Amino acid sequence: MRYCIWNNKGGVGKTFLTYCLSIEYAVNNPDKAVVAVDMCPQANVSEMLLGGNGKGEDNLSLCYDNGRTIASYIKSRYDRSRFGKIGSEISYFVRVSDYNENMPKNLYLLPGDVDLDICSSIIDYLASAPERNAWEKSRSFLSDLITVFEQDRKDSPVFFIDSNPSFANYTQLGLIASDRLIVPCTADSASIRGIYNILRLVFGVKVGDSVLEDNVFDTFYTKIQDIGGISPKIHSFILNKARTINRDASAAYRSHVAEIDKIIEELSANYADKFTTLDKQKRIHHMKDCNTLSPVLNYTGLAPSSLRNKKYEIYGKRTQANESQIQSFIADLHKIVAEIG
Repeated sequence: MRYCIWNNKGGVGKTFLTYCLSIEYAVNNPDKAVVAVDMCPQANVSEMLLGGNGKGEDNLSLCYDNGRTIASYIKSRYDRSRFGKIGSEISYFVRVSDYNENMPKNLYLLPGDVDLDICSSIIDYLASAPERNAWEKSRSFLSDLITVFEQDRKDSPVFFIDSNPSFANYTQLGLIASDRLIVPCTADSASIRGIYNILRLVFGVKVGDSVLEDNVFDTFYTKIQDIGGISPKIHSFILNKARTINRDASAAYRSHVAEIDKIIEELSANYADKFTTLDKQKRIHHMKDCNTLSPVLNYTGLAPSSLRNKKYEIYGKRTQANESQIQSFIADLHKIVAEIG
């Protein structure tokens, strides 16, 4: 199964969620290969998985030097086989524990690369080639890589694809390669717009305040229809960085949470074929406030379930991870992991 973690809004925790889900799913399923795919030029999830700040950056540089990144693969395709596999696809995946001993042995990574922005021009250039199905083939790079990895193994690997918030063509590669879409949100109006944008951009459904007449443009959605209507189904919405829903939460916060819940309910009722489940308990999740835990994991490159009630040194300063916060965070995380197929 292939999960794309995406929202058309930045700052909702896509990278942090990809990091947590890929690790904890691997920990809970030791007999299954799990792959984190970094489709963001910032390559933050790669740096975190490869050891955290400092060490992870150095290890990611090794992947750059060895040509083992998604951008390296796109460049190789351009140089050697623009519209077909090159035969060495499996070599672009790295076993994370070879770089970071804190990671499970069954966790792999397709490293990200700042050169994805350069590769964006390559993708657009190939899409305009005077060749049949050029657009479809230009968006097949990630699908080809994932397919080769799947064929190389017998354990039905699971993929978690981290995405850039923009609807760049490398984001489209991740959406096309995936079966299911996980949508992180925060309790604000921008997340609501992001949900509407997903329906419009990926599924061609105009809701909310959209006023553009998409039918006069050649869009991602129309292109997808041209190649068979393939697109991921929405698997779940995750209110990431959420606070405990109680009387202490601000009225503005609670109203945004209620509005997001209402919108998701309406969308799932009106467009049931776009969702993997109509069970609200499986479709909407909360991951409670982890403003302290996120920087700890980001810096240390630890597995979420290995966090302990102790002080961690972050950039020379001692930061306390509290037991109650850890327990709440892990409980929420494991509920989400349990719904991953």
